[in-house]
Amino acid sequence: MSVTISFILIWLWQLPQHLLAVALIKALKAEKTHYGSLWYWEFKRASRFSRLVSGVSLGSYILLPQGNDCDSVVLHEHGHSIQSRMWGPLYLLAVGIPSAVFNNLWDRLFHKKWSAAQRTHWYYSRYPEKQADMLGGVERPWRA
Repeated sequence: MSVTISFILIWLWQLPQHLLAVALIKALKAEKTHYGSLWYWEFKRASRFSRLVSGVSLGSYILLPQGNDCDSVVLHEHGHSIQSRMWGPLYLLAVGIPSAVFNNLWDRLFHKKWSAAQRTHWYYSRYPEKQADMLGGVERPWRA
């Protein structure tokens, strides 16, 4: 397989998230699989990591728990991959931290009594999740 200059440049542009992704793939013993033309890595649902995230995008790498049968999750994470290309080395600051802390962690701490529908609507209506949906082509019922 030949590596192109554009592949190398894109990989370097997203270097911090790519290095983190490779480390997570190894640590979680994730296996490569695909959804249509999109490739992603699955890790065991029983891992501690799966209790923290339902999916994560780091550069060109998407990591999801095994048995993920939800098209919208794969497409949403693909949207985050597109954000990574846009933000490059600033992705973890501009997208990763707001997503992990101000959306994921905040939701898990303060919305425990909310219904799943309320939590989903709140979560995917905020930056950067709303933009990831748009970039990944995810349709949410309340946006129709």
